[in-house]
Amino acid sequence: MNIDENAMAIADYVSTTTDRQLPPDIIDAAKMCFADWLAVGLGAHDQAAGCVSREVALSWSSQGRSPVFWGGLQGPMASALVNGVFAHCLDYDDTHLGCLAHLSGPTWAATLAMASHLEKGDHETLKAFVAGFEVGARIGGEGLGESVNKRGIHSTAVFGRFAATAATASLMGLNGKQVANAMGVAATQAGGLVASFGTMSKPFHAGKAAMDGILSAELAAKGFQSKPDLLETEGDGLAAVLVQDHSVGVQPLDFNTDWEILKNTFKPYAACLLTHPTIESARDLAEKVANRKIAAVRARVNPMVLRFAAKSDPQAPLEGKFSTAYCAAVGLSGYRGSEQDFSEERIADPAVREIMQKVELIADESMASTAASLTVGFEDGDELVANTALATGNPGNPLGWGGMEWKFMSLVEPVIGAQAKTLFELVRECGNGGTLKQIVEIVSTTPRIH
Repeated sequence: MNIDENAMAIADYVSTTTDRQLPPDIIDAAKMCFADWLAVGLGAHDQAAGCVSREVALSWSSQGRSPVFWGGLQGPMASALVNGVFAHCLDYDDTHLGCLAHLSGPTWAATLAMASHLEKGDHETLKAFVAGFEVGARIGGEGLGESVNKRGIHSTAVFGRFAATAATASLMGLNGKQVANAMGVAATQAGGLVASFGTMSKPFHAGKAAMDGILSAELAAKGFQSKPDLLETEGDGLAAVLVQDHSVGVQPLDFNTDWEILKNTFKPYAACLLTHPTIESARDLAEKVANRKIAAVRARVNPMVLRFAAKSDPQAPLEGKFSTAYCAAVGLSGYRGSEQDFSEERIADPAVREIMQKVELIADESMASTAASLTVGFEDGDELVANTALATGNPGNPLGWGGMEWKFMSLVEPVIGAQAKTLFELVRECGNGGTLKQIVEIVSTTPRIH
């Protein structure tokens, strides 16, 4: 294999985006990602990480036509940073399990920023997003994303950069050589520590990935030359650095295989995706558990849960999102697992905390990351069991547009009122006309109710 084979594959794929006709289901999937991205971003309106990022970005006084959530129009990099951070603040955004990354967060942040700045149309914008998503998902696929996370590097920060770079390069019309150089710039910036999960730094990873994607493409457009072969299957490139035992790496990239965007997962619950099967099992038992004295709760889960979502004594909403014990207690208490269930009030609820303290997590190698088994033991010796084979929102058990509308309205309507319904309908119509400008106006200028 030539050392530059993957670089050439990406360059060819991205530079020919505008010539590609996308099937209706792929356009629909891109719109679903857009709706989810807007929902979680606007729903995070009061989150400190996003608000601080916006304050800093607005101080740059950058010139441009890119929307900043409730910040007017700014330059593309300011827009991408702020909106990317907001989109990941709630940890409620979609996840591509193949690369174990939240790809839409940075990809839509960069895509909307550059498309608005360049005044691109709806359809071209959707195609650019798909191109970015496919690139990021394929680079992180075949186990690389999971391995990167296990080694302490946040996969969203890594593969989101490549997705954002590819989408931006597509919108800018970069040629193959420029695309390859842009990807090389993105590769040398990739990073983000898993150890920072539960703090403002985690959503910052998504915003910075979006911002760096735009920077990488803009540098390449002006003639910046990087090392373009850092994403190859061999050599001392990105994978060799992130996975130093060489147990897994970037695989040969083929853009003629199945669509990765159809393998995306949308969260019905406002917590780390690894907690979802347990939440679902708990919700299944909630009515039967009500008013009974619980003695113990055992959750059999994929071993990754104990690494990434096992905070035992969460004191803040962000920590609760990474506590499978707390999530189990929320579900068993009859709550839906919505954003409201990760509030200061709920996490301090004595009844919820009493159940949480009785939850034991048991690692089970045979359990998929999308599955869980929950056993609730009562003081009278009785037991109840609920098994979740495939949590809702995953391919094979999709959330669907009905579920997405509920999620969207539950997050956005409390923030912008009646405009939420208009915004949702505009996303549904995106690609059929000039809806992008209307979306930009709503997200950048509509007053918040709170």
